[in-house]
Amino acid sequence: MGAIYTKAQKEATRRYVNSTDQIRVRTDKGNLDYIKGHAKAMGETMGEFVNRAIMEAIYRDRGEILIETVHSDEYDISGRLLLSEDDHYEIDFIIEGVRRIKKLDEQKDVPSSFISDYAWMSLENEYENELLGGE
Repeated sequence: MGAIYTKAQKEATRRYVNSTDQIRVRTDKGNLDYIKGHAKAMGETMGEFVNRAIMEAIYRDRGEILIETVHSDEYDISGRLLLSEDDHYEIDFIIEGVRRIKKLDEQKDVPSSFISDYAWMSLENEYENELLGGE
C-alpha cells in the first residue's frame, strides 16, 4: 500500500510553498550531475547549494565578506553577519518576506572574541527594532 497524504501534511506543504519564492535555473547539458555531486559533497541539497552560491556571489559583488551565520531560537529567525568594504559589520536577515541589511558597528569596535555573541545579539536587536518597534 502507498502512503496516505493526510490533511495536516497537505496544509504543511501549502504553508511551505507559500512561504518561499521559486527560481528556475537552466544550465548547459552536462552541468547538472556535476552541480548535484558538489552539493552532495558539501552536505547540501541542490536548493541549499544554489541559495548559498547566489548569496555568496551577491556579497562578493557588493564587496562584503560573510563572517558568520546565526540563528535566534527565541524568534526563530536566521541571519548573516557581514563585513562591508568600509569595515562596518552588517546584519542580513529576512522579516515577513523582506530582506534587510543593517549597518552596525565598525570592525575595530568589536572584540574578535565577541563576534559570535555580537552576531546573535545584533540579529535579535534588529528583529525587535524592525518587527516589534524596538520593544
